[in-house]
Amino acid sequence: MATKHFEEHGHHVTPTSVLFRNLVILLILMVLTVVAARVTHFLPTMPANVVAMSIAIVKAFLVVSIFMGVRYTTNLGKLFAIGGFVWFLLMFGILVDYFSRPWEPVKGWVPAGSTSLPRADDLIE
Repeated sequence: MATKHFEEHGHHVTPTSVLFRNLVILLILMVLTVVAARVTHFLPTMPANVVAMSIAIVKAFLVVSIFMGVRYTTNLGKLFAIGGFVWFLLMFGILVDYFSRPWEPVKGWVPAGSTSLPRADDLIE
């Protein structure tokens, strides 16, 4: 009974042709990334960033799905892989929010120095 269960859920071996095809696609996308980086002289920044991020997302999807074997795993494994990317996006969003706070000036806000001592205006009452 245990042997039958193992045969039904054994380890998946990805064919070499699939790996080679994925490698060729990744190399083509790498060339497209270099071309997109060179074309930024002719494109505005925002469309160039959208093109670069789109290529990067496709490459990440190919690496995770084929080379890391998420394509052939169970639904629970796919859920954890998707959850990892969602967690990364949330952490990235929080980090960007944290670092972009000083970019928006607030009336009456004075940046404090890098000391734990009280400011001079706090001492005067």
